[in-house]
Amino acid sequence: MASQDKASPVNVKLLLIGNSSVGKSSLLLRFSDEQWLPEDESSATIGVDFRVHKMEVKGKKVKLSIWDTAGQERFRTITSSYYRGAQGIILVYDVANRESFEALPRWYSELETYVSPSVVKIIVGNKVDKCPMLKARTSPNA
Repeated sequence: MASQDKASPVNVKLLLIGNSSVGKSSLLLRFSDEQWLPEDESSATIGVDFRVHKMEVKGKKVKLSIWDTAGQERFRTITSSYYRGAQGIILVYDVANRESFEALPRWYSELETYVSPSVVKIIVGNKVDKCPMLKARTSPNA
């Protein structure tokens, strides 16, 4: 029985949420497929995108189900059902877009409605390469 437990992976559901065009899909593609999404090929997510990523953590197999939700207001009623069963939420904002940062309290309020307080929540500032001030600070030559 113990060998069966070791072989079966731990399933973890993660959600990427945030305003439209903050780079949620790019983060997902980079993590799951180790690829960058070319700027000219980026388009808004319709409803939800989904990827499975298998990995090992401290000798235990983990199967991540990562849900990339649409940031547009018209999909908000659809996305509320995706919160169900999530163990982790990644709130993404664009560091070069103040509006996306100012929307974080609204997104967090939505989390308080749909997920339990025990769900792990992380805020990610994305697109540092698009913000000249931050780009200069993070450059190895700065």
